Amino acid sequence: MKTMKKVWRYIAKYKKLLTISIVSMLIVQVLGLIAPLLVKSILDDYLVGIERPWTEVSEQTSTTVEYNGRYFMQEDNVSEGISVMIYQGKYYLIEDVVPRGNKQLNGNLFTVSLPSGEVYTYESVLLDKAQVLAFYQPFISPLTVLLLLLFLRFFLQILFTYIQRISTSMINVNIVRDARKDAVRSLQKMPMTYYESEPAGKIANRIISDVSGMMNLFSTIMNLLVNATLAVIFAYIGMFYLDSTLALLTFLVFPIVYLWLKFFIKKLNTIAVKVNEQSSMITANLNEIINGISILQIFNFKTQTEQKFNDLSADFSREKLKETKLHLSIGWNMIRLIGALVTAVIVFYFGNGYLTISGFVVSAGIIYAYNDYLSRLIEPVGTLFREIGNLQHAIVKTERIFKIIDGDQEDGSFEIIPRFHGDITFENIWFSYSEGHPVLKGIDLFIKSGQMVGLVGHTGSGKSSLMSLLMRFYDIKPSDMGRILVDGLDITTYSKRTYRTHIGIILQDPVLLKGTVADNVRFGLTNITDEEVELVLRDIGAGKLLDKFEHGVKQMISRGGGNLSVGEKQLISFARAVLHNPAILVLDEATANIDTETETLIQTALEKVKQGRTMVVIAHRLSTIKNADKIVVLENGIKVEEGKHKDLLKNNSVYANIYRSQIKTATDSL
Repeated sequence: MKTMKKVWRYIAKYKKLLTISIVSMLIVQVLGLIAPLLVKSILDDYLVGIERPWTEVSEQTSTTVEYNGRYFMQEDNVSEGISVMIYQGKYYLIEDVVPRGNKQLNGNLFTVSLPSGEVYTYESVLLDKAQVLAFYQPFISPLTVLLLLLFLRFFLQILFTYIQRISTSMINVNIVRDARKDAVRSLQKMPMTYYESEPAGKIANRIISDVSGMMNLFSTIMNLLVNATLAVIFAYIGMFYLDSTLALLTFLVFPIVYLWLKFFIKKLNTIAVKVNEQSSMITANLNEIINGISILQIFNFKTQTEQKFNDLSADFSREKLKETKLHLSIGWNMIRLIGALVTAVIVFYFGNGYLTISGFVVSAGIIYAYNDYLSRLIEPVGTLFREIGNLQHAIVKTERIFKIIDGDQEDGSFEIIPRFHGDITFENIWFSYSEGHPVLKGIDLFIKSGQMVGLVGHTGSGKSSLMSLLMRFYDIKPSDMGRILVDGLDITTYSKRTYRTHIGIILQDPVLLKGTVADNVRFGLTNITDEEVELVLRDIGAGKLLDKFEHGVKQMISRGGGNLSVGEKQLISFARAVLHNPAILVLDEATANIDTETETLIQTALEKVKQGRTMVVIAHRLSTIKNADKIVVLENGIKVEEGKHKDLLKNNSVYANIYRSQIKTATDSL
């Protein structure tokens, strides 16, 4: 129920379509109620109704039949007249009113046995084709009307079924679109801890595949709660109209069906959760294989990769097979068998009633109509067992997509604030990703506005963690200590979106999207022209890059910048930073993967970028920060040194050791 409430907030946007769909369902069910009654009337009142007594009249009218110069008219409850009997496809005339009973023909003698035990014998005359048609003549007009009504009913049923399915499909398409938009919007507000715990492939599977669970849930609910409920109501209206005793007896089945269904759902739900989880794991594993295909090929990891994927596929197949077996054993397949047995009971009931109950008359039309209503009653139960599997899968998938849509999100509010001056203060920062294992230990650091500060340290020293706190990818938890100030104000004063307006970052691996060079430099700014983009690129020293491209800033970049070198991608990142003009800019190992020639270009770009802003550079190559205003050295989460390049070399401590090792490595490689 909670899941359906969540889905309802999307469905509620399309109440008009929902109303059209439900009204169409209602009309289809009313038409379903009418159809068996029309067929019953055609069979009993006209096609087989010819057996009702014919009384002789003196004048010919539109409703009389001429036979041997005499005129006959059909009436009920007459004691004198003639009867036309149908036996094995032939028509016989008897000069008497014949009661309803079991018929036997011996030669030209008709024997009729009544339920009371009485037996009557009559002489009969075989009617020829013309005579049979004459007796059917009064029925032609009403039969034509009924057949037209039956045709109209089928046409209307097709029309309103089409309307209902189209309207339902439109709702489905819209709610899936809305949910995907909300999920993507929510992803942008998710804390970084979410992305650490969930594989990218699994997240993608939830948005692409699991969102269809909402569609399946809505369709299944419409089929089960609305369509099936209406089908049961109208089936019972027809059944009570035909035989109230048997209609009441069918209620005895519902407690059995309820207990059966409860057991079935319990079994199915356990399997459904496993099936959907295994499906997500397969998607996540495929994502790992595709993204890491180059490494897998180089290290010949083919056998192990295939084995892992095969194991996941085997687990999925086993759970899916369990689900299939469950359906075939105690699911909708069993309902089919019960439906067939109930149909046999109905035939026996009516037949037995005819044979034993005095005055009880059953006709072909009644049997047809009652069996039709009964099938309409059994069909929703079969649908329930058949669709309950889809319902369980839909619920599981829907709950998974709502873990994204309704997951913990960061404050997304936004307000325009003055550009930061750029003073940064770290006060006694203690920070841990998992409680009890701090990665930053009592960091105190002040960075004056306009300064360029380098962060140095071995892998795991805490450089990136410190900058992640500054960028507010993480916030200091209550179990940790300290605070970060910008211009004397705690950075948590603002929403993250507002705060990041004046904060920028250039990563070691630049993030580029498929599009033009200009699109990747603008990156969200709508008021920047291509000419302004080109001016910025040339200003930071990327003129050679533009001259290389046939279309200049309109040159298309492939996904991830695959058609660019690392240095070219970094130049675009630098241009992006300049154009967005942040007051504080963080460079995270931005020169780690480039060659010496490209580093010269990057150094030129760096000089342009650092003007008018505070810059913090996480440096792997110390040559990048030789001219920094201040260099901070971290070791195991502790600030161990701070000062200018020359001063730190004189200290002959951690920084000097790192610098000498880099110089030695560079010398050895020559």
